[in-house]
Amino acid sequence: MTPPPHEGDEPSTIGPAQAAPRVESLTGAASHRWLPVVLPPLMALLTLGLTYLYWQGEEQGGRAKREQNFEVAADQIASNLKDRMTTYEVVLRGVKGYFEGSERIDRSEFQAYISALQLEATRPGLQGVSLILQFPGTALASHVQDMRQRGFEHYTVWPEGGRAVMAPITHIEPLAGDNLKALGLDVLTIPAAKEALDRARDTGALALSGPLTLMQDSSPGLVMYLPLYRPDARTDSVEGRRAGLAGWVSAPFRVADVVQGMAGEFDADIALQITDSTAGSATPDDTATRLFSNVGAEPAPSGLRAQSELDLGGRRWTLQLSPHAAFLLRFQNGGHHAVALVGVALSLLLAWFTWFLATGRERAVALAHGMTAELRATRDDLESTLNAIPDLLFELGLDGRIHHYRSARSDLLALPPEMFLGRLMSEVVPPEAAAGCHAALEAAHHTGYSAGHQYRLEVGGATHWFELSIARKDATTPGDGARFIALSRDITERKQAEARSHQLAYFDGLTGLPNRRMLLDRMEHALHSALKAAQVGAVLYIDLDNFKQINDARGHTVGDALLMQVAQRLTQQLRPGDTVARLGGDEFVVLVHNVASDMDSAGRAALLVAEAIRAALEAPYTIATHLYSTTGSIGITLFPKRGDGVEDLLREADTAMYRAKDLGRNRIRFYEAAMQADVQERLALEQDLKKAQAEGQLAAFVQSQVDASGTVVGGELLMRWDHPVRGNVPPSRFIPIAEASGLILRMGDWMIQQACETLARLQAAGRELSLSVNVSQRQFRQDDFVERVRHVLAHTGAHPGNLILEVTESLLIEDLDDTIARMTEIVGLGVRFSIDDFGTGYSSLAYLKRLPLFELKIDKSFVQDTPDDPSDTAIVQSILSVASHLNLRVVAEGVETRAQASFLVENQCECLQGYLFGRPEPLAVWLARQV
Repeated sequence: MTPPPHEGDEPSTIGPAQAAPRVESLTGAASHRWLPVVLPPLMALLTLGLTYLYWQGEEQGGRAKREQNFEVAADQIASNLKDRMTTYEVVLRGVKGYFEGSERIDRSEFQAYISALQLEATRPGLQGVSLILQFPGTALASHVQDMRQRGFEHYTVWPEGGRAVMAPITHIEPLAGDNLKALGLDVLTIPAAKEALDRARDTGALALSGPLTLMQDSSPGLVMYLPLYRPDARTDSVEGRRAGLAGWVSAPFRVADVVQGMAGEFDADIALQITDSTAGSATPDDTATRLFSNVGAEPAPSGLRAQSELDLGGRRWTLQLSPHAAFLLRFQNGGHHAVALVGVALSLLLAWFTWFLATGRERAVALAHGMTAELRATRDDLESTLNAIPDLLFELGLDGRIHHYRSARSDLLALPPEMFLGRLMSEVVPPEAAAGCHAALEAAHHTGYSAGHQYRLEVGGATHWFELSIARKDATTPGDGARFIALSRDITERKQAEARSHQLAYFDGLTGLPNRRMLLDRMEHALHSALKAAQVGAVLYIDLDNFKQINDARGHTVGDALLMQVAQRLTQQLRPGDTVARLGGDEFVVLVHNVASDMDSAGRAALLVAEAIRAALEAPYTIATHLYSTTGSIGITLFPKRGDGVEDLLREADTAMYRAKDLGRNRIRFYEAAMQADVQERLALEQDLKKAQAEGQLAAFVQSQVDASGTVVGGELLMRWDHPVRGNVPPSRFIPIAEASGLILRMGDWMIQQACETLARLQAAGRELSLSVNVSQRQFRQDDFVERVRHVLAHTGAHPGNLILEVTESLLIEDLDDTIARMTEIVGLGVRFSIDDFGTGYSSLAYLKRLPLFELKIDKSFVQDTPDDPSDTAIVQSILSVASHLNLRVVAEGVETRAQASFLVENQCECLQGYLFGRPEPLAVWLARQV
């Protein structure tokens, strides 16, 4: 039997309830034991991997930046080099235009033109400009003799030898130093030059030679050639261009000098090698075709290379570019290495920190409390950051309703912030801005993000511009409507900066006038408009005379002040829609639109504009209490002309301006020589006409008017001009000029005065005869015309009923009501009106019924073929019939035969005028016969 246990003995086994806590404790300890061993290395590997990825990304970014900058610099070098070659071509085209616009160019003209281009300052690298003339070898002797007579005593064509065709250099500028060695060189004897010359001749375009030896200093170089053709040449085919060739204009240059002259435009840390790869067989390293190289013996070990191809004048240049070591040093930034080292250190520190957390729950709890505090600090920092953002931040719904607002710039709001909550965008911004905001909201709803929408608001009496960016916000609770975060940034200063940039890009900084860039744009529009509207415009190229002397003597401050005053005077001369621009220095261009519908009228109108500008520039300039004087030389060209672009128009006007300077400055010249002669003739005639009346050259003549029986009943007063040099100038020539210039007003008043004085003398002699005087439309439209007529009648005592004022039908086309009112007022004085040349203009029975008329004058074009021509006979009979019904007297002009007179009398014509009854005679002679 088993003995019973003793009292007070403890059980010898552990029960389930007592064993469970211990087992749980052991299991928990085992589960955390692996953390210090596994977790820290894993954390270290993860963070080190991220650090490596960052370092590798920075390395790749640095290489990409270096490559990008190198590509930009290489492209800029190639572009600048091509632009420089283009400027050389522009020089040659200008010389070509100068050659084609001149009948013959002597050395002084050529020297003056080339000197004005200032090649050394504006086109560094260009050795000069040459003129090459082609002629058959049989004309060699006459050519040499002609050149020696021009002042080249030792001129000869070399190399010697007989050749079928020769092309020597006859003009070269600057004609000094080494350039003298090239004079007389037969360029066709140089193979490389001959190939380019033939190519330019056959294509009609610029041709660039291959490498050759320049005659100036026996150095390697290149030459540009542009063909010159005779005026009668047919250049639409190769055969025509070969047959019509007159020569070439050329420009030699050394590529090394060109590159050196462009040093300020190139990146000095980029090595450049230029080779002529036209033939395609030579490699870029072939020294025979190498034009330039500044590549060092050992290129920088970067692997960066760039190659560009330039097509210039029919040849192809290959540009190889590589960086120098100095270029690579710009992009050596070791900052990411330090960051990577810090990342490694932080990775190791994080591993240690993980191990530290895994080894102590108490420390972990304390750390958790610390991290909670840090999160709170981060939250507070984020709050502060949001409050510091100067932009307006909204939370919106898809319908544009504002749910939340935050910004430190509440001053940019038209209402207090709390007034925005719960309201729609359309309720707080103008309709045009609200429409754009809703469109941006829809875009963000579909794509997740929208940026760049700009809108304008009036805030505090000032205009502010804002840029809106909207991003879609992920919903925090399923089923919630879409929400968006909108950031509105004030970009007013950026807009103002853009406006300033536009001003700097398109306007001259000193005068505020449009610069060359804007002028070319406006000229392009004007050219298209002129072609479309069939109107003629003009380009006036203005260069101040002797401005450099004032600028050098008195300083740039005075020079700038003078230029600003010139700009103001030119602006005051403009019509609405015209443009005045400053190209730089003392050069201005005036673009005049729609001056006339034909070239002849446009030439006269453009000359008047130019003359007004020239006179305005002549007046003294007051600067700081001192007076300065300068004048302007003006060149004019008209447009549109077939094939001319805006650059051609500028070149033509520039050429005309230089011709004006050559003639002695303060002159006006047209690019079109024939138009210049016609306009100058009309201008001279106008100037003579101004002096004609004062010097007694104008005279009043009278042609008698008779009734059916041949009795003199009156006469028509006519003006005649006896010029002391030109002789008798016909009225058909000087009356239109008087009309256009306004001189007709003074001349018309004088004729009315002569008529009234004559009528007074006839009355005193007991003769009641009438006198007709022509009144121009411009004279009739004067505000005080009625008062002038009243004054003359009162002053002379002439009977008003004997004064007949003749007007043309063209007067009735404009403002008929005003015409009737003025004629009625004059008729109230007793004066009578006649319609001159009736039937040739605006013939209408409507105005005949309304006008207070006395008579009609049948034009001589209808009378001269009566009664033989049935058509003219019917017209004359119709006019007489209409006049009879309207109780108007009829005067027939141009009656020269008895048959014409008999026909008119038979058809009840009351008054006749013509050579049959008397030619126009001086007023004094006619008056003496009547009294």
